[in-house]
Amino acid sequence: MDRERAAGFQEVAIVSCDLVGHSGSADWDQVRRVAAINMIVAAAMDRREAGRIVWSSGGDGGHVLFFGNEWQDDAVLLIEELCAWAREDGTKLRITGHVGMVATLSGADRRTQTVGSGINFSGWLVRKATGHGVVVSDSFRLGVTSVKLTKEITFHGERLWVDRSNIKQLLYLMSFGDVTSKWGNGEQDDYLSLEECLDKRKGWDALYYAKRISQINATDDAVADALGGVSIILNSDSKEKSNFLSKLRADELTEMLKLGHLVERRPGEMICRVDDPGESMFIILRGEVGVYNLEGKGFDGSADPKHVQRAGEIVGELAPALRRTRTADLVAMTSVALLSFINDEIKEKLSATEAGNYALRQYDKFILDRVLQHTLQVAPYLFGQNRRGPLSAGSWDDTMRRLLPHAELITVDTPGIDVEIDQVVEKVTGDDPRRGLFILVSGSVMSSRGSATLSGAQCPLLWFDVPKLVKKPPSTYQLQAEPILVLWIGVKGIEQLAVEQRRKLFPVLEGAVGGVPSEYKYDVYLCHSSEDKEVVLEIRDRLWNEYGIKSWYDDEELLPGDSTRRIIEKGLKTSRFLLLCASANLNNSDWANREIDSITHLDVKRRSDDPKVLVLKLYEEESNDEAVPTIFRGTKRHDYRRKDDFKKLCEYIASHR
Repeated sequence: MDRERAAGFQEVAIVSCDLVGHSGSADWDQVRRVAAINMIVAAAMDRREAGRIVWSSGGDGGHVLFFGNEWQDDAVLLIEELCAWAREDGTKLRITGHVGMVATLSGADRRTQTVGSGINFSGWLVRKATGHGVVVSDSFRLGVTSVKLTKEITFHGERLWVDRSNIKQLLYLMSFGDVTSKWGNGEQDDYLSLEECLDKRKGWDALYYAKRISQINATDDAVADALGGVSIILNSDSKEKSNFLSKLRADELTEMLKLGHLVERRPGEMICRVDDPGESMFIILRGEVGVYNLEGKGFDGSADPKHVQRAGEIVGELAPALRRTRTADLVAMTSVALLSFINDEIKEKLSATEAGNYALRQYDKFILDRVLQHTLQVAPYLFGQNRRGPLSAGSWDDTMRRLLPHAELITVDTPGIDVEIDQVVEKVTGDDPRRGLFILVSGSVMSSRGSATLSGAQCPLLWFDVPKLVKKPPSTYQLQAEPILVLWIGVKGIEQLAVEQRRKLFPVLEGAVGGVPSEYKYDVYLCHSSEDKEVVLEIRDRLWNEYGIKSWYDDEELLPGDSTRRIIEKGLKTSRFLLLCASANLNNSDWANREIDSITHLDVKRRSDDPKVLVLKLYEEESNDEAVPTIFRGTKRHDYRRKDDFKKLCEYIASHR
């Protein structure tokens, strides 16, 4: 304080005001209201000596600073006049009072400017008022009560706040005459906030306040009544149907809310990281959550999240469901509130009541839905990550609708070291439990060949039994890591798939069973010149339609806004072979030559009978010297138009799956 006084600081009283919703008003209303405030402040300035009041305007309000002693009557009168005008005009006006330290200096326009903690605090304080009367600091209250005023003033509604400097502050409501101040909608308690959210049909916000209240009083009647309204709101919103809480009645929602743990984070704070233990999932109640570092693959040099999840969405559900560690970083993009549910607690405690049992069934159904979606996306013999697998012949929604009623997630008991099909079948509750697909989704086993470890993260096919396919005796696998979870998709679901899906799926299953799914998304990367586009598109279609070979083709894979270099590099890394579509045009293609340079170094360590680059000469009329780049002229090549050459090439590619 002494240092501030020595630097020219002095203690002043500050009355602040701010128009609520000013920028959203009509232009004429903005002009009229600002002019009215200026007239009221000008009258206050005329009542005191020149220079004893400074008006620091902020456009839609500002701060009136009273210098010297005996400011109380003038400050209270100004507050009274502002309140009277706002009431008469029907305008919401934030009004506050404070006493603090400021210094003055001459501004660029020769007007007096003020700086210091007093004006800073007043700027913070005015945001705590909401247009429902007057809010003052404790220092202002003490200043007013230290003298006898002509008007009777009441200070009430004391509240504790922590300001932006992390200093604890007592704030008061100030009432007088026909002005009865109250804490407005912006700063009301949890009960009033809960009622407001229900009135405005904000279901997830209402759930947030219900949880805040229930954490203090678990049997609060207000929460029990409110959850009935929350249930109606969430059930009536079609956008919320993907969240299992939206399907619960009030009593069932009550049981779930008891088990939820409220998690709140500020912008930029981490919620969880890749490889953290994954025992809980999160339902977002407020704010936005960014998904980064998906599958632990880094940030790709970008601060933008891979996905942004918002209120009502669920994040992090696969880790607890499949007993895995986290596969992404979750970061609060804004201030967020989440409900965290621990999987083991739900399984253990929900079944204690009838309502809890129903909620548990909805939870299990939701988890099964997410696990099935995840498996379809990961397994290349189903949809696969690039949506080029056998099931991609039909729509995603239709496929899920057909398969989900005939799917089950089975935890396998493994008392020894062997994992056998009977251990799964005995737990399946659906019809014809021995028939269908049996997919490992958690844990790991050693294949019967003893040459490969099958990890649940890759969703390998352990066994299958579907119509009209040769069935091998089911293999026994050796346990490597627990827990073992198997997704069973019953044969009745498989039989309901579209004809084209079944036609493409069945031939793939025999080669997939007991094998490690390929690390590659694509069989071949089509390296070509744009001048040869017509024939290359023909090759791409024949590869897929005749041999089921998935190819990376730039026009199809590049989306607007993608980084061309980054996407092409990713395509090269995720393709088993680079198929060089050789022609005289290739030597003049800058991109094709960059692709070749990027991939040729991988061939150095490969055997001559296992090349990374395959050469397909497009036109017979061109000589080898014209069509084939110098570095590959010694490489075995095939001619697209020569009889049986293309077939042999495709059979070679298919044999390496």
